[in-house]
Amino acid sequence: MDFDPNRYPKPPQAPKGLMVAGAVVVAIVLLALLSNPFVVIPSGYVGVKLTLGKASMDELKPGLHLIIPFIQRVEKMSVRTHSYDLTGANSINALSKDGLTINVELTTLYKIMPDKAAEIYVEYGLLYEDRIIKPVIRSAVRDVIATLDSAQVYQERALIQQKIAQQVRSELEKRFILLDEILIRDIRLPQKVVEAIEQKRRALEEAQRMKFLVEKEKLEAERKKIEAQGIAEANRIIAGSLTKEYLMWKFLENIKAYAESGNNTIILIPYDTNMTPIIQLPEPRKK
Repeated sequence: MDFDPNRYPKPPQAPKGLMVAGAVVVAIVLLALLSNPFVVIPSGYVGVKLTLGKASMDELKPGLHLIIPFIQRVEKMSVRTHSYDLTGANSINALSKDGLTINVELTTLYKIMPDKAAEIYVEYGLLYEDRIIKPVIRSAVRDVIATLDSAQVYQERALIQQKIAQQVRSELEKRFILLDEILIRDIRLPQKVVEAIEQKRRALEEAQRMKFLVEKEKLEAERKKIEAQGIAEANRIIAGSLTKEYLMWKFLENIKAYAESGNNTIILIPYDTNMTPIIQLPEPRKK
């Protein structure tokens, strides 16, 4: 028997428009999955979400985030401490108060405010080091050096570092950047100026040393004078106390002590009533 297709009803078919819409949805889902709609913000970073180029002011914190592919993207910005060097060709030349050129090399330690990353991105982009930090530091160095003469610049490095850091900190905070520290790596003056400063310093040290020696000699002379006066006064008192009776008593005490000792080699020199040793000198021989 032959098969007759008209004897059986055809299954219902979906409208063509619905099928096209479903295919589009499936294609969009597949495309979204293939384009990776997930963004991971690592620790130490925040994300700035851009929707068709417009930045959202709500930073994305570390973790997993969902975005719309092809419409949104995320710029990751580090909130860790960074170092920015102004050395070598990027070092800073500044004029001192007495008109000399001073070359300064330094390193800046900084970090951005995590909740202000979007503002920094909108205002300065990702090149904020060159657009904010570099000009602020250069300006601060030149301002501070201009208030000091070359000798102060050579001798007061810690003071210069402190003043530069104070000015830089104030300016960077206005731009949502926190300064950790300014570290001066080198300050170079003209060699002739350095030699003159060193010579002056050595002369000053020698003058101070000589002044110390003079003061020391004066004190030593004063000490000897006081010591001599004390000895003279003691001798005067002792001389006034050496009476005839005292000397006789002392003489008798010594005789008693000698007599009681076992030393038979002691020779006693006799004294007269005036307590002077009696020494008989031999008469000169007659020629």
